[in-house]
Amino acid sequence: MSLGATSDDRASAARSGLLAGSTLVAAGLAVGQVLGYVLNVVGARTLGPSGYGELSALLGLLLIGNVVALAVQTVASRRTSVGSDDARRLDPLGIRFGAAEATVALVLVPVLAHLVKVDVVALGALSLAFLPMTASGVALGVVQGDGRFPRLALQYAALAGIRTGLALVALLLWHDVRAVGLGLLLGAVLAWWVVSGLGGAGRWTRARPSRVMTTETLHVSHALVAMFTFTSFDVLVARALQDAEPAGQYAAGAILVKIAFWLPQAVVVAAFPQMSTRESGALRRAALLVAALGATLVLGAAALGPSVVPPVLGAGYDVAASHAWLFVLVGVLESLAYLVVFDRLASRDRNAVWTVWAAVLLVVVLATTVGRSPVALAWVLASVSLVLCVAGLLVPRREEPPEPLDD
Repeated sequence: MSLGATSDDRASAARSGLLAGSTLVAAGLAVGQVLGYVLNVVGARTLGPSGYGELSALLGLLLIGNVVALAVQTVASRRTSVGSDDARRLDPLGIRFGAAEATVALVLVPVLAHLVKVDVVALGALSLAFLPMTASGVALGVVQGDGRFPRLALQYAALAGIRTGLALVALLLWHDVRAVGLGLLLGAVLAWWVVSGLGGAGRWTRARPSRVMTTETLHVSHALVAMFTFTSFDVLVARALQDAEPAGQYAAGAILVKIAFWLPQAVVVAAFPQMSTRESGALRRAALLVAALGATLVLGAAALGPSVVPPVLGAGYDVAASHAWLFVLVGVLESLAYLVVFDRLASRDRNAVWTVWAAVLLVVVLATTVGRSPVALAWVLASVSLVLCVAGLLVPRREEPPEPLDD
């Protein structure tokens, strides 16, 4: 771009960069989404209802444990984008947090095996896998923070292709959840090695992560747990407050919510480095892109939902079919709320997490009063998500002072 470029030129270039980065990241993330879907379908067909329930529980624990890896990636991305740290200083962060998470998970294996009825060996293997999974977050975060989105897309594809791919191979060969757990462990180790090679991070080191990095990672982990709760507990609320039939109807609609929520996540990943450096208009550009994609999804669901949902989910799920657009709208608004929360994390705003927990409490209150049907609960989620977005945009940020390079 020439030195005499206008503000409109710079804004246009920023929009083009965000769109290109989001497209590349989406392609990389799609590998994991497709392989995850295949793993679930193959598991349902080969293990039967009982075995598939065990596999679903194992994969659910994998999703929960991945929150720490995402927190490490977020911190590494922010600190890289603002120039606070290089990859070598960030390496111990992922390793130490991964080791701590693996240790806690191993201690909880006997309890979890009893509560969720999953094979002890599979749980033990998954617990050990949390170390390389979390350590991989540093390599992802460094590349994300540098804005090297073609490389980040390769990392995402390699991570899913190796980790989920080996779990799928193990399932196909042995038809056993224990084999899937061991496949996840081996895949996590190999993926760490490959992703680190692509990102120039992840070397083993005996150095200690700085106190500032540790505190920030704990805060981000807390915020992501709050957001994970907000976007995931609606099915549990429906089960608790509604009869079996309407709760099942809502659960079917929640599938559409999750699809609409995860589709725009590439935009969040691509925009986060710009938001971390407080680039002018970064949040606005990302929000407009998510909104444009969301509007397309809502219109598509309104037009195709009644004819597409029944063949896919079953003819009995009439609520999800007739109100597909509403469930998709919920997912889009949750995705916008997720973007706003990440903008707060980019500025190290420690108040963001309490706003999310307040939204969780508000959903519970409204669900028990006016949201006792599938459609009403969907409207509750849509309304609270919108409130969370507006609050994130209007409430002043409480930014932390610049952190020292060493402490």
